[in-house]
Amino acid sequence: MPTILLVYQSKPDIVSGLTRGLQSQGMQVHCFLADQYHHWVDKYVFHVINKWAHNLRILKKGKFWFTKHRLTHSNYLNHKLVEVYQGLKPDYVLFIHGIHYAPHTLDQISCPKIGWLVDPVTNPERLLQFASKLDWYFSYSQQAIDILNREGYQKTSYLGHAVDHQAFCYEAATPKTIDLAFVGKHSVHREQFILAALEVTKKISVYGSRWIAPAFSKPALFFAIKGSACYGEKLNTLYNNSRMVLSVIAKPQNRHATESGINMRPYEVLASGSLLISDHYEELHPELVHEQNIVLFHSIEEFKALLRKLLQNPAEIDRIASNGRAFIKGRFSYESMAATILAQFKTLAQN
Repeated sequence: MPTILLVYQSKPDIVSGLTRGLQSQGMQVHCFLADQYHHWVDKYVFHVINKWAHNLRILKKGKFWFTKHRLTHSNYLNHKLVEVYQGLKPDYVLFIHGIHYAPHTLDQISCPKIGWLVDPVTNPERLLQFASKLDWYFSYSQQAIDILNREGYQKTSYLGHAVDHQAFCYEAATPKTIDLAFVGKHSVHREQFILAALEVTKKISVYGSRWIAPAFSKPALFFAIKGSACYGEKLNTLYNNSRMVLSVIAKPQNRHATESGINMRPYEVLASGSLLISDHYEELHPELVHEQNIVLFHSIEEFKALLRKLLQNPAEIDRIASNGRAFIKGRFSYESMAATILAQFKTLAQN
């Protein structure tokens, strides 16, 4: 049975769904999760010393001691990846970026290796650094592909996120106690949308990192923040409890630009049966149509007006949410994603 090594981290949970998808294609799957390879010496000694050195201004920000020590996080992680690879000897390696592994590490992986960009990266130098040592580079962002192409890198193609239909599903009996939910780390742009929503309704639930500090200067946020993390069954329950779920990019390009790169959450929202209200994306499926099976906005003012209108018409929310659930049913599965990835691996192996 062919084997594949998945290289990523535990959260967000992409690996479990993709593992099942690859297994359904007849693959034996092993995982290398970076957060499981953080040596205690780096975590409790090197990190603490560097932090105090920065705070006391002994060391400039962006500079670190112990960078050449074998137990620093980067060095230890790269060493362990090579060790795991040499022990398993897989047929293929898939890197989900993520963490950037050193060129000398990638040079020691001789089997076909593919990367998949799942985070917003638009810096040409950084994209080339990720892609140049790989045999193929998938991206969830068409903009990133265009940048790589302009830089002369052609071994790249689009691969969008998938949804785990086992984990995210509609629960008809779950009461809708939340008007609007949002899951994601804080940004100033996202904060503006949450504050605008709070002008319309107080039944808002926000989960994500870095929200507490801004709430000290904006007390209204405290009532919306429910936690720093929400995954798996808890996340599916949150979506099912919510009439609408907001998806908005962390850092917009400009007021009227179309964003690039749809993350995994919009598909999860649709699968759970909640109404998805979102900014526009270049990769938006042509069958996702505003006020038919999704709600789209270009500005905070438009978002706030749409939110107010929808909350005054619960039947309209139910109609759009139901159509969204019908759209996603059986689509964008990890099984189909796995088939695309394996087809590319087999092409590489033949060349």
